[in-house]
Amino acid sequence: MVNQGRPSASCFACRSRRIKCDRIKPSCTQCKRMSVQCPGYRDPLDQCFRDESERVVRRAQKSYKASAIRATQDKRPRAIHAEDGSGSSIHGTETKIPSSLSVSVEDVALCHFMLSYIPASHFDYLPLVYAHSASDAILPASVQAASIATLARKIGRDDVLNTARKSYAKALSETNASLADPVLAVKDATLISVLLLGLFEAIVWSGTRTPESWTTHTRGALALIKIRGAQQMESETGRNLFLQVANIVCVNSIQQKMRLPPELLELITFAMRYEDECPSPKYRLAFLTAEVSALLSDIDQGGMTATEIITTTRNLDDQYAAFSCSLHSPWQYQEFDSGPVTLEPYRRRWHVYPSHRAAQLWNTYRMTRILLNEIIHDYAICLESMSAEAVQAQAADHTQQMAEDICASIALFGKSSEPSEWCRTGVSMPGTTLSPTQTSLEASATSLLWPLSVVRRAELASMGVRTFAIEQLKRLGRDFHVPQAEKVAMGSVDISALQDGLYMFYVS
Repeated sequence: MVNQGRPSASCFACRSRRIKCDRIKPSCTQCKRMSVQCPGYRDPLDQCFRDESERVVRRAQKSYKASAIRATQDKRPRAIHAEDGSGSSIHGTETKIPSSLSVSVEDVALCHFMLSYIPASHFDYLPLVYAHSASDAILPASVQAASIATLARKIGRDDVLNTARKSYAKALSETNASLADPVLAVKDATLISVLLLGLFEAIVWSGTRTPESWTTHTRGALALIKIRGAQQMESETGRNLFLQVANIVCVNSIQQKMRLPPELLELITFAMRYEDECPSPKYRLAFLTAEVSALLSDIDQGGMTATEIITTTRNLDDQYAAFSCSLHSPWQYQEFDSGPVTLEPYRRRWHVYPSHRAAQLWNTYRMTRILLNEIIHDYAICLESMSAEAVQAQAADHTQQMAEDICASIALFGKSSEPSEWCRTGVSMPGTTLSPTQTSLEASATSLLWPLSVVRRAELASMGVRTFAIEQLKRLGRDFHVPQAEKVAMGSVDISALQDGLYMFYVS
């Protein structure tokens, strides 16, 4: 597939006559004036990409024959170690790409990104926005940087990684220029570019703690939604972008034990007016998160007694439990139980979710309840002995259940260490190690790393479920090329789940 640029959205009659079409539905004014039936409008997104697979294969075969001797010399793959200026590294196996192929790294990266990463990510709005933004130079540059970085991580190529970094430098410069312009700063393309730059930082990250550059992009995104104000809620894309940034800020508030900005809560309240009769549960979860972050801030500042902490935390935990019971069918999952009853529940149960958004909503709920019940357990010692034991036992039971449910949510990815068994559709690139059918499971899989890390460090959960989480964390990190997940799983660094940096994949 190749990108064909921005297509015309005019009706067929106006395109054939090369006149301006006002694109009014169901019939444009020009067709009405001529008393002809308007043929309607094509989907511009369908016209953005052309399938070049057969032509590329023919050219590749011709190229291979012409360079048979040269290819033989380079046939053996060699280990490579790609490293960036900050110490980021990507390990992999390098395989030659014939230089005479007409398909460019940029085109392959874009197709791979749009097909294998975007559909199950927070950027699922991107293909349509990208198709209509050819005139916005800022967005293509940011998309190119993130897409090439994703491809570089997949195939382990240092030259592709270097290309990605050059694209990132260009995108960063263009984004900064847009941020300096009051008119451009409030455009969707500018906010999307900031978020994509954050995604780039997550992809090339090689440490264990959150890089400062990613945090900087996050602060920038929060500042932008404040500037954009209520007007951003008028379009579906604007609301999607707002929810994406709000999700990042909510997670950051818990991680940093800071209250949610009041301006954000005001915007969330305003955004709910644009929802149907039943608003997205993400808004309700955001308000609950605000209470959790406020609790953590008060505890951190020493402004509460032990009794107040237990009472407030148990009340919040009850609110979260009630929230889960109130979710309607589009957000509910199915649970299946298969295997010998002798197996632990987390090894034989699995969940099927209606969407990746639903799965992530549930895991956010579970991780927060694990955090709350750990607080309850720690402070229950201040209660009377008999009451303390009952409260601690209940907190441990809740934690165990949440941990088992998180493990059940990753069953699809945990059944095999072979990525090929998870594949559906995808893009192949002659001369690379990229699986020809790798799909949109990549973003879903990497978003599970942080929940597994939370289970790994959940001291109230059984050793069995924690060991299982560690096994799956290693597996997903290995098979989806995130070595940091393996480092965290193996305990090579002693770091809490709130600080291990894997949460970047959860919100990016």
